[in-house]
Amino acid sequence: MGDLSEIRGLITVTSFMSAFLFLTLLIPSAFNIGGYEQQRQINVPEYFEAIDIQSFAETYNITTGNDFAEVYFSIGGWNLLWEVKPSQECYVFFSFDSWWIFKWNFQSFHWYNKNGIEKSTLLNLQPPGHYGNHYVIEWKNINGNQTIQFSTQNPNVQLIVFFGYNTTEFSNVQDAINNDALSVLFCINFDQVNTSFNAWNLIGMLLFFQMPNVHPTINMLIAIPLWVVIAYLIYVLILKALPFVGD
Repeated sequence: MGDLSEIRGLITVTSFMSAFLFLTLLIPSAFNIGGYEQQRQINVPEYFEAIDIQSFAETYNITTGNDFAEVYFSIGGWNLLWEVKPSQECYVFFSFDSWWIFKWNFQSFHWYNKNGIEKSTLLNLQPPGHYGNHYVIEWKNINGNQTIQFSTQNPNVQLIVFFGYNTTEFSNVQDAINNDALSVLFCINFDQVNTSFNAWNLIGMLLFFQMPNVHPTINMLIAIPLWVVIAYLIYVLILKALPFVGD
């Protein structure tokens, strides 16, 4: 049986985290969706200005090309990965789950044009890809004038993706790709926003000062005392594991 001070620390940390997770998971999803209206990112290149950005819950814009790259980002509560595969002349897009530095459950997106016709291709990698199946959009299938629209979907979520480029500088999409100047705008509708919470993600945000929409000072006031107690408990456990050091 541990000392009373050890038990108090363990009870404090366990009770606080359990109550925090329980109350957070009880938040109605409507409250979570409403918050996205004030978080929309609407600073996009001028060739996307004709798109009704306000009709989406959130957007995210990147610039890509034909050099290998992995871009991790989040939109609408989903973790996403954009990967450039120059040797296969294609792009692949994933959603995934994560906690801290750990990532799993990678799901690649299928690609559909405005008429609902699938344009994605299953890429047979040898050896198989470390993220499972790769449903990719080949560069040759990204064609059009200034703005090209696709719908992307996997078992988790559906997004709208726009490709665009500066038509005064580049004659076609391939020219923009070759110069690393192809803009990609990811858009998510309100009904696709992820309003669910993962307990491990919440613990990670709580302990690593990353609680959303919370002032950094408040984050520190919550997390630092928890770390102090956790550090003390680790110190006591180490002493008890070394009988020649601690009593």
